[in-house]
Amino acid sequence: MVRRLTLFGRLVFAMSVVALVATCASAAFLYIRFQAANDEFREETLSTFAKELGRQIASDPTLSDIHAIALKSRIHELRGEFAVIRTDGSLLEGSGEKGEPLIPTSGDQTQFFLLPSHDKIKALFGLSLKLGGGGRFAFVQVAFPREHVIFDSVLEEFVTDIAWIWIPFVLVLLLTNVIVLKLALKPLTVAAQEARAITPSSIAKRLTETRMPDDVLSLVRAVNEALERLQTGFLSLEQFSGLVAHELRTPLAIVKTRLSLSQDRIAREVESDLAGIERLINQLIDRVRIGALHYEQEDLVDLVDVARQVGRFLAPTIFSAGCDIEVAAIAETVTVSGAFDFIFRALRNLVENALHHSSVGGMISIRVYQSGIVVIDQGAGFPPSRLSQRHDARVESDRADGLGLGLSIVAETMAAHGGRLKLSNLPAGGASAAMEFPFQQSGAG
Repeated sequence: MVRRLTLFGRLVFAMSVVALVATCASAAFLYIRFQAANDEFREETLSTFAKELGRQIASDPTLSDIHAIALKSRIHELRGEFAVIRTDGSLLEGSGEKGEPLIPTSGDQTQFFLLPSHDKIKALFGLSLKLGGGGRFAFVQVAFPREHVIFDSVLEEFVTDIAWIWIPFVLVLLLTNVIVLKLALKPLTVAAQEARAITPSSIAKRLTETRMPDDVLSLVRAVNEALERLQTGFLSLEQFSGLVAHELRTPLAIVKTRLSLSQDRIAREVESDLAGIERLINQLIDRVRIGALHYEQEDLVDLVDVARQVGRFLAPTIFSAGCDIEVAAIAETVTVSGAFDFIFRALRNLVENALHHSSVGGMISIRVYQSGIVVIDQGAGFPPSRLSQRHDARVESDRADGLGLGLSIVAETMAAHGGRLKLSNLPAGGASAAMEFPFQQSGAG
């Protein structure tokens, strides 16, 4: 399954692409602009050498004085070539091996030219300068390697020392934008965390609207309005379930009373079936009551006392089903903050669930440990799909059958107490359902 990018990831990706395109475009523009300036610089350099050579010829036609010799040496050092052409087209002096002009002269035009590379000689970029004054010399030609250090050293320095500054600059700019973007999206992150924390047991919660930007506030208000509608529908269903359950309890009690007067074997089987219906009705009532669960932090519940009371309450039913029950505790008292009645009903549902899936002669154990209560049975265990759920026992059936109300009631009760219901299967067989509380206080043992 392909994982989609988050809004933050998409914005960072878009900014990275924009930064990359902007960097490449800027580098290309600067390079093209510098190449144009570099070509202009080459032309000016050629013009400088050609004009200086023309001035030397005007003062010293033989090019033999110290200044002319120094100029020719400088051209040679730079691996350049020159030629002085008379008005009749013959060569007065030149640095070429062929004793010819660098290029044929063309009328009275001053022109730039490019000589292709040959015989290990690099391509030359040159200038054929028309001399004025009507003297014996018509043209001065000067050429240097096209990629000569004079022309390209500045470009190389730009690339190595200046252009690379763009990379850390763009990275710093991108990092700054990411931080700013993270801060700008913080209200959405806060709203998402609050929405993620809303469960069926806390459906009355709403997303915080204070200090929200106007554009985010409209989304938060829309979500809160949707939660309001969901809560209304949820409470209506809960109330309907409670009313139906209460209405069924009276006729069910009458039927059970009448059956108890009969000594027929079928009457006993019907009573067993009605016990399952009564358990379902009690679960519906417990499920409705969870919506009214409320307690203060100073409301303390002794888990050892809860375990013993549940054991005494269900012992007759367990013994009549041919099973045994035991209650064990790590200490005399293990207290937690919570609502006694709700914890009692949650534990009762766990024990009834264990009994429902235990065979005759099985043992049901209620054990109070340092931070909760665990119910262990010797039944078939929980299906793998139930154990792999992220949120234990919310919607699926208790085991392989049933409506799933029992574990759902326990899970919602534990969520309301800030704890959780942890399900597991024992290596030797059987199941374990633990009610884990976040805070506890143990008494002396």
